[in-house]
Amino acid sequence: MADEAGAPQPCLHHALERPPEGKMTIWKTVRETVEAKILIRRSHFIGWVAPLQDKDQAMDLIGERSKNFADATHNCWAWIYGLQREDSHYSDDGEPSGTAGKPMYNALMSAGLTNVAAVVTRYYGGVKLGVRGLIDAYTESVEAALAEAKLIKVIPMQNLRVDCEYAEAQQLQGLLPRLGGTIEDVSYAARVRFEISVPEAALGELCEFLDSKVHSNGLTYSLED
Repeated sequence: MADEAGAPQPCLHHALERPPEGKMTIWKTVRETVEAKILIRRSHFIGWVAPLQDKDQAMDLIGERSKNFADATHNCWAWIYGLQREDSHYSDDGEPSGTAGKPMYNALMSAGLTNVAAVVTRYYGGVKLGVRGLIDAYTESVEAALAEAKLIKVIPMQNLRVDCEYAEAQQLQGLLPRLGGTIEDVSYAARVRFEISVPEAALGELCEFLDSKVHSNGLTYSLED
């Protein structure tokens, strides 16, 4: 990326989105929605987990799930979102405080997950489980659903806009697959403009390539939100 005087600017990582080099933690999420049913002392528990595309989606999914099981005794839930797992909420939905939502949240955290929502639906069977029994039941319900789920890595990505000559465009198209990057959009005119996305772990190598073309070929690029 060049300033108005033409001097190349360093490719900076977003400090809030990326830990120091070599210390990035890669979390996981579930690839698709799954559920599992277990029976504990005559109470039926249905554990359900789903991936989140953004944190605003969490309560929509939870609300829809709870509506579908409106006749249940409880629909307790928990969700986690963000590269640092910075956003999370949970609810006991009428169970004794701390016996449902928090254990569900802990189960998701222990599994190394983010960008995930969980709902455990309970149909009371007439036998009280007690505090310890409830904690175990809601934990096991989430774990049972996760046992059925396919887990995938959540890889932090950085978007860039690149404007370059056709020769550099060919080189960039050859480099991106090796870095795990993708071309989101491209337009061809006198020059080529790319909208690309690359894993943040590969951003340094990509910037080295782009910076090497700034002076000699007039390439420009910028980091996008």
